[in-house]
Amino acid sequence: MNSEYIETFSRNYGFISEAEQKVLRYSTVGIAGMGGVGGLLAERLIRAGIGHLRVTDSGTFEKSNLNRQFGSSNHTLGQNKASVIFHLIKDINPEAKIEYYEDGLKNESDVDTFVDGCDVIIDEMDTTAFKQSILLQRASRKLGLYYLFSGAVGFGGIVVVFDPEGQNIEDYNGMASGVNLEHFEQTTLPFEKAVPLIPSYANTISPTLIGSIMKGEAPIPTNSIGVGLASIIGANEAVNILTKKREIISAPRYIYIDLIDLKFIIGKMP
Repeated sequence: MNSEYIETFSRNYGFISEAEQKVLRYSTVGIAGMGGVGGLLAERLIRAGIGHLRVTDSGTFEKSNLNRQFGSSNHTLGQNKASVIFHLIKDINPEAKIEYYEDGLKNESDVDTFVDGCDVIIDEMDTTAFKQSILLQRASRKLGLYYLFSGAVGFGGIVVVFDPEGQNIEDYNGMASGVNLEHFEQTTLPFEKAVPLIPSYANTISPTLIGSIMKGEAPIPTNSIGVGLASIIGANEAVNILTKKREIISAPRYIYIDLIDLKFIIGKMP
């Protein structure tokens, strides 16, 4: 590793070995979705020393993103999220190879191209892109890649890692493996799978909140604290997959942390 890279990431050393840092430098991580959690994940991983990132998102920043999304500001409203994040993180480590795509993942061909050459895949697409998530996990599994998603839940976050030789995303969500996606009508991730534990404070403001979310009548509330925590948990698991510092907690198990309820749980999806 050259001296500039070593100086940039010198504060990583001590708890990360030189050999582990070298692994991070020569690893490629793909992140689909540059919204609240995805954008922050890209920033965390660049600062961790990941040498190659591939990011994609077809969305643009809007006013409601300002409460939590890295890259969103009054200056970037209306701009493509992947493009904005690219320019922000490229300035952190100009030496890193960063690819960004403004079209998102629409079909199997897009997904296959996106995962090719990656070492880890992170899914931060909106829960309404459930079909694309299945395609992304299938493509990752085919190449023997770990796939994970991390989401914000109030003042907390959850991460689920899928081992390429373990449970797949269809089984995790109570579906038949290998479901034919040509006739697949379910476009949204089931609420109880995205949020297996309901925070104690969920109905303190509105007693009907959870019911409205489960019916699809209201979005899941998110804030900068939960989104920041979810991005850190996701980045941590990606780094652990690459460096193998400890056991990889994989599906059907999940990691859930809430800073208001003061919970740290390694749960298991039934």
